[in-house]
Amino acid sequence: MIQLPRDTASGVDRSDSNTDADMAENAADLSTSSGDETAEPGPAQELTGQTRHTYLGEVDDLEGGGIVLDTGQVCHLPLIPLEGIVLMPGDTLPLKVVRRQDRAKLEAALSAPAPYTRLIAVVCMTRSDPGAVHLHSVGCTAEIRQISRQDDAMLNIVAKGRQRLQLDLYSLQHGQDLSQAQQTITADVAPTYIPPEAGQGIAYWPLRVWNRFDAFGLAQEATTLFNAMAPKVRQLQGDPLALSYWLASNLPLEDDTRQRLLEAPTVVERLKNEVALMQRMTSLRCRYCMTEVASARDVLSMSNEGTGGAFVNSHGYVHDMITLHRATNTSCEGEPETEHSWFPGYAWTIAYCAGCANHLGWMFTAAQSNLVPGSFWGLRRPAITELDEAGRNMLWHPVIHGLRHIS
Repeated sequence: MIQLPRDTASGVDRSDSNTDADMAENAADLSTSSGDETAEPGPAQELTGQTRHTYLGEVDDLEGGGIVLDTGQVCHLPLIPLEGIVLMPGDTLPLKVVRRQDRAKLEAALSAPAPYTRLIAVVCMTRSDPGAVHLHSVGCTAEIRQISRQDDAMLNIVAKGRQRLQLDLYSLQHGQDLSQAQQTITADVAPTYIPPEAGQGIAYWPLRVWNRFDAFGLAQEATTLFNAMAPKVRQLQGDPLALSYWLASNLPLEDDTRQRLLEAPTVVERLKNEVALMQRMTSLRCRYCMTEVASARDVLSMSNEGTGGAFVNSHGYVHDMITLHRATNTSCEGEPETEHSWFPGYAWTIAYCAGCANHLGWMFTAAQSNLVPGSFWGLRRPAITELDEAGRNMLWHPVIHGLRHIS
């Protein structure tokens, strides 16, 4: 696998024919922060650098692509397990590949015949303890869109999430490697339109029954809730499927919750759970000691793709984080450093939980006085959890049903 063991001591320096991705991407492009229009321009307003992952250096855009695999198609794409990374259709995934076996996987994808050219399979990996590794069986295809070869020992790529897939672990024979497991392309059930007869009271099912499956009504409710929670993030636009994936990527949720949202079999079920989460979500807490570290209402866009995303450090470890205006009950270690910063013009400092010293993420401070905001926080999704007002973990909310943690 691509990731190296996490060592938090060095922070960023170490650390119809439309597809799911097309629709999610369209929504993501409309999600930039409104910012302060009177402020002097800086990286907070000119957000292209963060989207393009300029810290990777010069990368070449690859022509073509955009191939859509048929639903139900069985394939054997190069398998990339990433710890704590849940890739959604439309998400951007940067990778810095050092190990020879990992480079071989990416080179195999680049040279694969059509329709599999430049496609990889990304699945989330979790650790329950130092000796136990669990691989989720629902993941996402990713299309390599940019690449640079720095030397024989380094390969940088930027990929884009495309379509959901199911990893068939039962297809493995005794002694076979996980990379030999077959994958099946899956798709969400298309949203149901409420017939005009339902509103007139002459349909077979009453309107209250149809409303339970109204993806468009749920999308409107979800948009209203998100705008109330994050008013400085520009209003979302897009169809219900695009919105459901955008919310799964941009809500301040831990990786386990996002995995369950990815596994939701329908757009209606995904949106229902996202609405339930937003209705009750108030605080973000340290995942290990439950100390409150942030408010869910402080989410902030520092990229034109939304309120967070995946970033790769100089050693190839991928971090998925959410960006916020402020954080509490944290302690920072070391002096701010601009080298290897993911956000041009900002210096990073490692941030720990004041309660248990868990590595929460980083504080970013402007290295120049004209940049807006002057500071912000990036919290790692695997380090936080979202709770409702009663202090119950939202993973166990009864609305989230039928979503399985598959190891």
